[in-house]
Amino acid sequence: MRVLKFGGSSLATPATVRSVGKIVMEARRREPLIVVVSAFQGVTNQLLECARVAERGDLGYRRICDDLARRHRTAASSLAGRDGAGIRQRVDGLLEELQSTLQGIFLLRYCPARALDVTASFGERLSAVIVAGYLARFAAALFVDARAFLATDDQFTHANVNFAKTNRAARTLFKKVFKRRGAIPVVTGFIGATEDGQTTTIGRNGSDYSAAIVGAAVGASVVEIWTDVDGVLSADPRLVPSAFVLPAMTYEEAMELSYFGAKVIHSATIAPAVARRIPILIKNTFNPSAPGTLISAKGSADQPIAKGMTSVGDLSLLTLRGPGMVGVPGIAERLFRTLAARQVNVILISQASSEHTICFAVRSIDAARGVSAIEREFRHEVHDQQMIVDRKDGQAILAVVGEGMKGRPGVAGKLFDSLGRNAINIAAIAQGASERNISCVIAASQQGRALNAVHQAFFEPRKRLALAVIGVGNIGGALLRQLQQQQAYLAGSGFDVTVVALANSKRFVVSRDGVDLATWSEALAASKNRMSPRAFAASVAGLELANAALIDCTAEQAIVDAYPAFIDANLHIITPNKKANALPWRRYEALMTQMRTRQKYFFYEANVGAGLPVMSTLRDLIASGDRILKIEGILSGTLSYLFNTFDGAAPFSGLVREAHRVGFTEPDPRDDLSGQDVARKLLILARQIGLKLELSDVRVESLVPAPLRVGSFAEAFFTRLARHDHDVAARVERAAARGAVLRYVGVLENGSAEAGLREFPRDHPMASAKGSDNVIAFTTERYRQTPLVVQGPGAGADVTAMGVFSDMLKLLHYLP
Repeated sequence: MRVLKFGGSSLATPATVRSVGKIVMEARRREPLIVVVSAFQGVTNQLLECARVAERGDLGYRRICDDLARRHRTAASSLAGRDGAGIRQRVDGLLEELQSTLQGIFLLRYCPARALDVTASFGERLSAVIVAGYLARFAAALFVDARAFLATDDQFTHANVNFAKTNRAARTLFKKVFKRRGAIPVVTGFIGATEDGQTTTIGRNGSDYSAAIVGAAVGASVVEIWTDVDGVLSADPRLVPSAFVLPAMTYEEAMELSYFGAKVIHSATIAPAVARRIPILIKNTFNPSAPGTLISAKGSADQPIAKGMTSVGDLSLLTLRGPGMVGVPGIAERLFRTLAARQVNVILISQASSEHTICFAVRSIDAARGVSAIEREFRHEVHDQQMIVDRKDGQAILAVVGEGMKGRPGVAGKLFDSLGRNAINIAAIAQGASERNISCVIAASQQGRALNAVHQAFFEPRKRLALAVIGVGNIGGALLRQLQQQQAYLAGSGFDVTVVALANSKRFVVSRDGVDLATWSEALAASKNRMSPRAFAASVAGLELANAALIDCTAEQAIVDAYPAFIDANLHIITPNKKANALPWRRYEALMTQMRTRQKYFFYEANVGAGLPVMSTLRDLIASGDRILKIEGILSGTLSYLFNTFDGAAPFSGLVREAHRVGFTEPDPRDDLSGQDVARKLLILARQIGLKLELSDVRVESLVPAPLRVGSFAEAFFTRLARHDHDVAARVERAAARGAVLRYVGVLENGSAEAGLREFPRDHPMASAKGSDNVIAFTTERYRQTPLVVQGPGAGADVTAMGVFSDMLKLLHYLP
């Protein structure tokens, strides 16, 4: 025999009741069964509201009651069929009884707990009558009022079950029921009765409890709880999108998870089943073919480290501390006795071995009462300043649960590392001797991000990275194409990379499920979100992502100015934008300090050399203990292209215009021609080797004529530049006459940096550059005689995007 319980959205409409009927008819083919039902979805809340409104003397209770009556009469008419007059009559009788109960409350202006239980009981009684009437169209089905067997005390609204009497009465009743061959009893959940016949309820979520009580009483083979999810999930899917259904778990795991907020099953439900070792199966009414989650004594054969995780918020952390506690017996006993006397439930306890503090978590609603009780109990110690009570509101408990955690080293380390990497502070920690639960107190505002971070660490074999991309022009567009093309490679390497946000200068789009890389431009164009860096950062922060990175493919100072907001939003940063690394020293140092404090990575390989391994080579040289003596090179792919190509046959301004058209220059080509782009790269290299230089310390030769240096960039710049073509042409001719070539080179040596045009003989390495090549020579202690040279294309959207892509792969390898 099995027990099937239905409630919530399973009993929302006549259509869902029909779905329940199909499940019941299919199940009865295998073995006899008992059906337990809760009230129709939302009805219990409406009934309790009716009682409260009536108690106030407000006739508005009649409107709520009429709505309830209409809903149940409609359901009865729809489900009972042509021969359903009897069912409709029983529903009318119950509704009249409900109206009489509420009329009594209204007249007395008083609703004791006993009357509240009577009012609440009508939800299950109406539901069970209607469901039984519907099932009777296909098989023998009987309405069973649980008050006939479920015996309780008189603690109204949360009555305690008398199991000895209940079990005897249930076995007798159901033995009679099953004498009718094929009969399906439909039992009211949630309600019982005292010894003298007064109606009681056994607490919210009591219908699940009723099903377990019935299952234990009759020795059921399994208790099935039919809900609107496929089973118990590894985490709350509303907060953790990657949560998955757990195929099996033990009673102890289920109780730990339910205690700390898991919604699928109430912790009290499990107790009767545990006593009789009856498995509980969680199934989905709307997806009956899903296998569900089996809760039993054994759990799963393949035991993972952790089974699930959950959290509960709206807590306060209270701490009793002071020298008056050290070495004094009985402090804990006095503390928890006085809290119990004031009905303050303690959810988590932690005490330092120094005995100087005891901290514990309570519901926020109980915090003030708890502080008052403690201050009264320890009034003498508080008066003598030997003890004090601290209160921290806005807290949450995160718990990781699993039988596989027992005796497994490193579990706590993995938990705390995942939180630490996401800059989530832990206020208190608790772990029981069973080792199946590690709980920690964190800020409630970080609850979602913490759950995602820990879920990724424990349950997701593939490393997941969410990207927020700003700038979808030449470089950003190329990067998005590369990401789309390399999805199969990334997946095969164990990586899950999703672009969750995109922005251009006008608007942005954010999607937790990811922006489709095939249609991103249409999604961005259709967005109504007006772009501002901080609004964009706030929207991404709202996703509460564990591993996420900002990819800044712009050259905008405004985006760099917003980097602190993105770091606070828990994002690493990857960028070809050089302006962050060229900030004034104090701002630069503050930004780096913030990144270290928040444990965020900053990758900027494409700052120097586009896709060339310039920065990584320099880091490796320094990390290996080499000493940098000199860095010299063609650092601008744009200027390299211009002077490798320009021979005087065509005007220099025309060549600059073409380079701008094909994306070989910055959006404002004066950034390249002025030498400021080279200056920034020299500054970045200088800071990498430990020099505290400012941008103004770099001596730069500008190729932008003085009259063209002011104002914003416009197309007319190229026409005005043409008036100075002869100056550049003359310098190239003079160099050629001496058998040399002109190259724009940056030099970092002896703590100083400078950049400008220099002549090099044609056999010099700097003269060997072709196209947009960068050539960077590192002279070090180990490479003193022959410098280490890195050479290759240093401009162009594709190679720069490749450098960004490479940094993204580095970040993925660094992530836990």
